[in-house]
Order: sequence, then C-alpha cells, then structure tokens
Amino acid sequence: MKYFRYVWKNVFRKKSRAFLTMASIVLVLVLIVVLSSLLEAMEYDPSGGRGSTHIVVQHATGLANFMPLAYRQKIEQVPDVVAVAPQIWFGGTYIDDRPENFFGQLSTDPEVWAVIHDDYTIPADQLATWQGERDSFIAGRQLIDKYHWKIGDRIQLKGTYISMTLDLVLRGVYRGPDESNIFFHNKYLENSFVGRLNQTGIFFLRTNLAGQVPGTCDAINRMFENSEAPVKAMPEQQFMLQFAEMMGNIKLLVRSIALTVLLTVVLIVANSVAMSARERVTQIAVIRALGFRRGQVLALVLSEAVVLALLGGVAGVLLSIPFTHILVEGMKHSPVAPFAFNVRISATTLLTSFAASVAIGILAGFVPAIRSARVRIVDGLRQVA
Repeated sequence: MKYFRYVWKNVFRKKSRAFLTMASIVLVLVLIVVLSSLLEAMEYDPSGGRGSTHIVVQHATGLANFMPLAYRQKIEQVPDVVAVAPQIWFGGTYIDDRPENFFGQLSTDPEVWAVIHDDYTIPADQLATWQGERDSFIAGRQLIDKYHWKIGDRIQLKGTYISMTLDLVLRGVYRGPDESNIFFHNKYLENSFVGRLNQTGIFFLRTNLAGQVPGTCDAINRMFENSEAPVKAMPEQQFMLQFAEMMGNIKLLVRSIALTVLLTVVLIVANSVAMSARERVTQIAVIRALGFRRGQVLALVLSEAVVLALLGGVAGVLLSIPFTHILVEGMKHSPVAPFAFNVRISATTLLTSFAASVAIGILAGFVPAIRSARVRIVDGLRQVA
C-alpha cells in the first residue's frame, strides 16, 4: 500500500487516455451483465419450482401440425398426471399489425386451468365467472396495465390462420410468471376448422411432483409412437427454449460475442498500459537505480493496469443495473415481453463481471509489466541524453 500513491498518480498521468480506457471497460462490462442476464433468463424458472411440474405435448413433427382431441382422455390415464388441457394458439390481430400490440392468445379448458397453472393466482369469483361464460377471457396483469382494460371490457381479435374474429369480454385478471397472455374458452373455436376437425395444437398438463416429469414424458411418447399422429412430450421450460433454438444456438452466439468483446478490451487496455510504460522508461530506470528490483517494477506496472481495470469495473457494474432495467422495461412493451419478465440481474452475474474486470487488468498489464521489468538501467538513462 505504501506505493499506492505512486500507482494512482501514474494511472492518471494522462487523464484523457485513462478515462477513455476506463470507458471502454465500462461499456464491455455493461454488455457482459446484459448478455449474462439474458442467458440466465433463458433457463430461469419464475415459478420457483412449481412450474417444473408442467409438461407440454405437441405433434412430433412440430407445432404446425395438430393432434386429435381424443388423445386427452388417453393422456389423463397416464399415472401421475393431475390434469390435461388442450390449447390452441390463436395468433390474432389486436388493434393493428404493429409488434407492440402482439400478445399471447390461447384457448384452453377453464375448468382445469387453475389446477394446471398452480403457479398462477386469480380471484375465485373471477375464475368462476370466466368458467361460466363461453365468450369471456382472462388476462395477465401486464396486459391489463398496458391496455388499461377493465372487467367487463370487450375486445376483438381478428384471426390470421384461423379465419374468424373473436369477440371476448374480460372476466378476470391473473398474476403469475407470465402475465402477457390471455386465455379464453376452447368452445369458442368449435365453429372454426380446428374445432370441426376435433384437433388441438398442444396439450398442457401437470404432474404431482417435478421428479415425475421425465417418466410421464416417456410414457406419453411411447403411447402414441406408432399412431398416425406421434407426439413429443417435454417439460414446459424445454418447450419455451425451442423457440429460441429455432434461431440457432443462441447461447453459443451470446457467449462468443461476450468473449470477443472481452478479448478486444484486453487489447485496448494493454495498449494503453504499454504506451504509459514506454513514456516512463527513464523514470523506471531511475527507480531501478534507486534500488527497486525487477519484481517490484513488474508489480508496480501490473498494479497500474489492475487499478485502471478495477475503476472501470466498478463503474461498469454499477451502471449496468439501471441500464438493464431500462432495457427490460423496453422489452416488456415488445413481442418478447414474456421473456423480458424473466430477466434478472443476479449477484453471481455482478460478481462474475467484477471478476472479469480484474482479469482484464491482469491480462492487459502482464506483457507491459514484464517489458518494463526487463529495461536495463543504462538503456533507460541513456534516453535522457
């Protein structure tokens, strides 16, 4: 610590260069925190474990193909299955085609909705009213706040691949991990081509315990493997992840971007530290002549790089928190709103980012520190002449 003032003075010897270098570290750490938080959101279970008992059954060839409704009775007979609801993604247009007016629209069976969605809450009277009215729907709190809907309000949804317009009345508001969807009666679609064919898009079900999910998925898959419409049963989280995987290996892409920017900032900081060390060759020769050993010189130059990186790291970590919150608020009003609600900045992410700033300082300062330690006293003093 007795040399801290010396290190601090050399860090800010060229103030503009020091602040620009720290700014590059700040930007990189903000990016690292955001990307890490997005990656964690992909694997986040917002239900606190209760949602881990959910299973989604889709056609084995993909969501574009539907399954017979008659499968429901067979799936209900599988041991450990609590309840099953056929669901259809309506995908209608509300107000206009702008992305900010897009939200999830799912038909379901209101009689078992609350049983399956044990991680959601809704007032009992609202649930009972919804169950009793065929043209009613319930919506998540997020949508209620966004569109300022009130109980009793009517909305119209113009179908896209299902050629019909839904005229629905709001009868309930639910709270839960994903509040960006509405749910309405399957019976409303009985007159559509899907209803006439007695088919459904997916089956959503719940087991008693999370440990029963793998065995139940295997049992359902085997039950229909030789049928005309084989199925693929999977945990709900895996079902959601497959949408991201449709765009490629998102996790690998995000990690590659993070690693690339980290290496880039290491080179930037290394160049800054090297420039500072080259400008002080004579100074380094003088302190060597005063008795400083090579190891002490190496430690001093390396400390300058670490202090520079730490200052940028602290600022980057602190600024990443409000930046991520602003980003998430923006995402909540976009088509990726369901994903945005799972974005959290964890303590692990912040600590990892701070550790990354330390690593940046060490990696960037190592080579300049070694070169400075190797400077011969005669060569350094000769530059004075």
